[in-house]
Amino acid sequence: MRMSLGLTFRSAKGRWVANLSRQCLRGSMGSFVPPSPPLDPEKVKELQRFITLSKRLFVMTGAGISTESGIPDYRVLCLDCGEQTPRGVLQERFQVLNPAWSAEAHGLAPDGDVFLPEEQVQSFQVPSCVRCGGPLKPDVVFFGDTVNRDKVDFVHKRVKEADSLLVVGSSLQVYSGYRFILTAQEKKLPIAILNIGPTRSDDLACLKLNSRCGELLPLIDPH
Repeated sequence: MRMSLGLTFRSAKGRWVANLSRQCLRGSMGSFVPPSPPLDPEKVKELQRFITLSKRLFVMTGAGISTESGIPDYRVLCLDCGEQTPRGVLQERFQVLNPAWSAEAHGLAPDGDVFLPEEQVQSFQVPSCVRCGGPLKPDVVFFGDTVNRDKVDFVHKRVKEADSLLVVGSSLQVYSGYRFILTAQEKKLPIAILNIGPTRSDDLACLKLNSRCGELLPLIDPH
């Protein structure tokens, strides 16, 4: 099982959404959703009030909303020519090149990575770009990677235009997303966080909900 982080942006009814999507692979394709306590009706009402009072709400989403909501999987990217390959297509190529390969995780790290024996990793055959033969990399931002400067500036601008910020399904462990929380704090924006388990910004939030996004969000009236 391997998880990776991505950052994409889209506009939804005048609200900008930054998507930090962490995809989880288990065998072929699957998703990992940690256990969570039952929904607290009072917390749901608090989130509804937070959203209703917001006039320019900025929403930053992560793994808790991506796989659970059926958002298409990321695309593994050629570092030489820029050709993109859908994750499902690449999975088929993985299976062709590694028909007998299998691995069992030997522990799960807090960031979602798993530990595999070196011999299992070394024996795995990675396909190259079908267009130019170049090396492939998931079109996501890994821990330690940098985000395109234009995208960073774009999101900073949207945060500064917002009057509140909602984090959905992200632990904010990666600075790529955490820095936008710091920008919101500097602007003294109210921050609400919906995520299973602790996040890097719990102490900065006026509201924290420890629930599954797919269970709670359908109960919220966006208007």
